[in-house]
Amino acid sequence: MSVDQSALGEIIREAGRIVAQSSISRVETKSRLDYVTDIDHRVDDLLTEKLSKLTPGVPVFSEERAMKRPDRAFWIIDPVDGTHNMMAGVPHVAVCVALFEGLEAKVGAVLDVVADRFFIAEKGKGATVNGERLKRPQRPSGLMGLSSGTLDALMSNADIYRSLRKKGKLRNLGSQALQLCYVADGRLGFTVSKEARFWDDAAGRLIAEESGARYKSFAAETDEELMQVAFSKQPLRSLCAHPDEFEDVSKLLYKLWSGQS
Repeated sequence: MSVDQSALGEIIREAGRIVAQSSISRVETKSRLDYVTDIDHRVDDLLTEKLSKLTPGVPVFSEERAMKRPDRAFWIIDPVDGTHNMMAGVPHVAVCVALFEGLEAKVGAVLDVVADRFFIAEKGKGATVNGERLKRPQRPSGLMGLSSGTLDALMSNADIYRSLRKKGKLRNLGSQALQLCYVADGRLGFTVSKEARFWDDAAGRLIAEESGARYKSFAAETDEELMQVAFSKQPLRSLCAHPDEFEDVSKLLYKLWSGQS
């Protein structure tokens, strides 16, 4: 299935303007330190409406709604990746969409709202940011992205933490999609998340892979298993890395996750 990338970009930028220009008037607590706002719902509604018109008959699934796995193409969206950042005025917030056909992502797009950087990838055709081709650097960055859940897990695994720290300095942007895109453009050597869900990773994964990075979910061995995890809304335990870092970090994470429930 092909998509008009120009039209898709216009839709996502319209969603980004809602995030950038609107004031939050309602906040709901989903779980401890996990929130949804009226802005999340407005962006969700807009993306659902516009994407449904862009690809008639293709369902749109979202973090904010119940999901039932379809037997055909579908969109998965994260209306605001970095809601807590948005609430606090921290400038790492993204709008994310991915189009799947079967087990594969065909298109992935992420808008870095504050920096106004639009990442998009099409399966087998590479990735771009603001129209310029993304290519992974020859050598990995000395910065790594670790999610809050990963850091929690490392607190009881000092040896693994020390091994990871030898690879560089830690960063946590509070937006999984942007950390994946930062691996894609070379700003991070790798990023690890214990708690990321399907909608967090779907678009950024394709962008990173199409730029030459490697990705793995430790919650599933096959694409079919990954899709089952995705639609159960369970965490992916994911790694995305520059190829030179991938195997070493994978070995460390196998040890880390084997001791975690």
